[in-house]
Amino acid sequence: MTSSRRGDSTDPGASPRPRVTAFTDGVVALAQHGRVGPLADDGRWIVPFALIAYVLGTTWSWEFPDYHGIPFPPIWLALACGSLIAWRVRRGAIGPIAAAAIVAVTAMLMTDVASVWTQGIRDIEIYLKAGVRWLDGAPVYMRVPLGVAPADLSNYPFLYPPVTLPLFGALGALPEPLAVGIWLTASLGALLAGLRWVGLRWRWCLLLLLWPPIVQGLWVGNVAVPLFAFFAIAPWRPGALAVGPIFKVYSGLASLWLLRREHWRELAAAVVAVAAITAASLLIVDVRLWSDWLTGLQVYQESQRLLPNLYGFGLARYMPFVVFAAIAAVVLILALRAAGRRDQLGRLGVATVVGSPSLFSHGFLVALPAMFRLDTAWFWLAFGITACAPGPAWFGALVIVVASWFVPAMRKRDAADDWHPLGAAPRPWPNAPRRTVDAPPRTPDHRGDPDPEDVADPAPDRVAAAEASP
Repeated sequence: MTSSRRGDSTDPGASPRPRVTAFTDGVVALAQHGRVGPLADDGRWIVPFALIAYVLGTTWSWEFPDYHGIPFPPIWLALACGSLIAWRVRRGAIGPIAAAAIVAVTAMLMTDVASVWTQGIRDIEIYLKAGVRWLDGAPVYMRVPLGVAPADLSNYPFLYPPVTLPLFGALGALPEPLAVGIWLTASLGALLAGLRWVGLRWRWCLLLLLWPPIVQGLWVGNVAVPLFAFFAIAPWRPGALAVGPIFKVYSGLASLWLLRREHWRELAAAVVAVAAITAASLLIVDVRLWSDWLTGLQVYQESQRLLPNLYGFGLARYMPFVVFAAIAAVVLILALRAAGRRDQLGRLGVATVVGSPSLFSHGFLVALPAMFRLDTAWFWLAFGITACAPGPAWFGALVIVVASWFVPAMRKRDAADDWHPLGAAPRPWPNAPRRTVDAPPRTPDHRGDPDPEDVADPAPDRVAAAEASP
């Protein structure tokens, strides 16, 4: 006779859940035995220790500030340890999150200094040179593959569609110092506006100015910095998501947010606006430039095979295209399955980063809202991973973010926290307008926590009837 006890090993139809629970309890018990020193009091101490190991492992063979300099690790260790001691002396105590923040910020500072030893404003110079060539009637797009990196990095090819040429032509007609000044000022203003729209207070905005993707994006003058503002304002102006693909076509992944049924009107308006801008550009841009642009993209793909640095640290550099496309598709599908509007938008930012055919540090900007969705300890772990110079390890931060889509305990809590960029808000865009839909709140799962935006407001007639009833 088989036992009637649930989970009894003699019952072939019994649920394996108790065995899984027993295994999990055993792992937890083993972890508890391994918690010694500060870990015995607060398990979050593993975050600063992990970041220290990560920074040392990542920078072990680096020199500071460039390859002609002195070893990076001992200088960083001295700076980090000195900062930790100074905090301890001044405050009388130091917690794990403060320690993690100090480890991350000191690594960011040294990475930022090293960035200054690279060629500055090179990306905006690419744009300006393309604008000048267009004004002069010279070829704008590359026709021959690159086999060697140019000595002047502003001689890399221009890749944006012809519809952008009037903008860069107008800037290129100005004296270069003035054009660069206008571009960088507009970029910084758009970035700060975007961070504020996402929900950051000013002191956190200033701290984010030390983050390597922002520092390096501003240093080279990449268009990804001002484009962040159009991503950040989407909860108020959904059609703004159509601006990104005008410059970087793969940014259209975030535009899939417009497919939500409450955004169909904005989607139609965005499609009409982009079509109108493109049609208007044909009045001053030769239609043959579109063919030249497509040819230039094909030549650039050939150049990537000859010069892998053109991939940056995008996933496509390290794996077959089929595998890269499959990973990008999975992340995109998971992002689209998010229940709440704000969660879905933030996750589409992650999908945009993963799906980028070439990726440089400033491309991580659109992943920021999803990183802010992490709980404090997890946020500082992910943020610290991106504190060093960019590389494949940065995808570890995105692995943490994606894992939080399945593990609610990893997400930001609805409580005040001075060590979290969002403060008391549980998710980015805390001041975004409500867009209610006629559906009940969903239960927590990989689609996200129930978002107040998903709870339908009662119809006015039902409210009146309820108030009139005894």
